[in-house]
Amino acid sequence: MGRKRFQESLFWNVLLKIERVLLIVCSLTTVLLICLSVFMRYILHKNFYGSEEIIIIFAFWLYFLGASYGSFDKSHIKADIASVYIKNARIRDAVALVASMVTVFVNLVITKWAWDYVVWGIQKMPRTTGLKIPLVIPQSAILIGLILMCFYHVYYLVVDFRAYLKNEPLRREQEGDEN
Repeated sequence: MGRKRFQESLFWNVLLKIERVLLIVCSLTTVLLICLSVFMRYILHKNFYGSEEIIIIFAFWLYFLGASYGSFDKSHIKADIASVYIKNARIRDAVALVASMVTVFVNLVITKWAWDYVVWGIQKMPRTTGLKIPLVIPQSAILIGLILMCFYHVYYLVVDFRAYLKNEPLRREQEGDEN
């Protein structure tokens, strides 16, 4: 299955749609809960007991889904000075491939750590102090976000590696929403 065909597949489109919906829901919920907490505390002079515990769940999901979406969109901040100094396009692409391999490797290691963290959370089942919410809920956001990041990084590495082997230039543009 070619790059364009996979990016037009039902799986790809449903995955991105789910991520976008969850990002919107988590963003709105986080903002609304913070506003409600501020309103209750400073206007009504009441305490929104446990609001931080609820907010952190949505914030974790927002941060890690946002990171995975940044991996899809290729919009993460990069310190790519090699492309400035290396004039030969083939060497520049080889350096980019090595950087992508390192990214995948590091992502896999951190994903393994996140897996161990979630398994530990399921075994020990720690809970928040006020509302007794299982901490595995926000912890699982770390794992899911890293798995999605890994998926996108591996996918783009394979695409780039195939292009490199065919002596085609690697795509430099951001993938973005048009896919």
